[in-house]
Amino acid sequence: MIRHYLKLIWNRRRSNLLITIEIFFSFLVVFGVVAMAAYYGNNYRRPLGFTIDDVWVVNIDAKLQGLPGNQPNPQGIIETGRQLRLAVVEFPEVRALASCFTVPYGNSRWMSTSKVGGREIAYSMDGVTDGFAEVFGLTLVQGRWFNRDDDAAGWDPVVVNEHLAADVFDTVNPVGRTFPQDKPSPGEKQKEWRVVGVIREFRQDGELALPENYLMIRVRLDDVESALSLGRLPIKVRPGTTAAFEERLVKRMQEVARDWSFEVEPAIDMREQKLRDTLTPLIAAGVIAGFLMLMVALGLTGVVWQSVTQRTREIGLRRAKGATIPDIRTQVMGELAVMATIAVLLGAAIVVQFPLLKLVGNVTAGVYAASLVISSLSIYLLTLASAWYPSRMATSVPPAEALHYE
Repeated sequence: MIRHYLKLIWNRRRSNLLITIEIFFSFLVVFGVVAMAAYYGNNYRRPLGFTIDDVWVVNIDAKLQGLPGNQPNPQGIIETGRQLRLAVVEFPEVRALASCFTVPYGNSRWMSTSKVGGREIAYSMDGVTDGFAEVFGLTLVQGRWFNRDDDAAGWDPVVVNEHLAADVFDTVNPVGRTFPQDKPSPGEKQKEWRVVGVIREFRQDGELALPENYLMIRVRLDDVESALSLGRLPIKVRPGTTAAFEERLVKRMQEVARDWSFEVEPAIDMREQKLRDTLTPLIAAGVIAGFLMLMVALGLTGVVWQSVTQRTREIGLRRAKGATIPDIRTQVMGELAVMATIAVLLGAAIVVQFPLLKLVGNVTAGVYAASLVISSLSIYLLTLASAWYPSRMATSVPPAEALHYE
């Protein structure tokens, strides 16, 4: 049967070639959109590693120019920051607070690399204070979180997520081990980083981001270097706290630091903005692909209809020789299915090259394969749906009338 379909297609190869090319490009467009959607969908179902329930983020502009050590009164900056945190915890609405360089769903990012066994491992970082785990509900799976006992340590305590621990230490327990760092610049002092705990996961960019390597280093707020951590002040408020609290909070902070400026943003709003920024390109691509598929469906329907009309006498002859209505419909839809198969195979031969050329980023093999299958099924559904009505019209003409059709 397939050989017969191929022969019929070859006999009308000029018009069928155009149909096949149209299906081919449609497959590529559908695959691109489906792959993006599958990538984000697969990421969305993974553990996030933190919670943002009742978390507000205070963005602080301390009007610093350059490093804190270059300021005329760096100790004044530290004292102002201390008074600021004391003023915030005085509010009964505040359950916990922390200071950090960046926050989940924030637009800033701190990246670093380390060499392990000849491999260069990249990871994201954040400098955080002891209250960070409580504010964001981090889950420890090994070791402990930062505490005041670390003040007397001669090394810098760090906490890593399981992803980074596996990359650097493989199956060895990382707690108590030294985390490798790149060599410091000449004249630069570098303290040892020692792992004190492991958290389950931490995806700073949210639900749609891939799992990543992450490291958190403890920030001390009693020295000049740590004044940079005042950029973010995440606080966990009590459930039911209204937006009216924001005005009181900013007013009190402004009383403590008159020359500084503050902006309060609920973490849930930051999440919505991040999702919106990430999904907008996907939605736009989906809308464009949808219109393209509609145009392709209409075009295929018209082309198949024209083809069926030109073959009315052929179809009438088959009917006169005993072919049933289902036989005629199967023939019309079968020919289009074979052309769709050729187009899909050509498209698949191209898209499977992308992972080999490393053009697909961090998309996993499972997501890529699923996208390929879904795209193929979508194209088959589109082509067969386009052929259904013309095939129905082909069988509506009586055989005697079809044989006289000009």
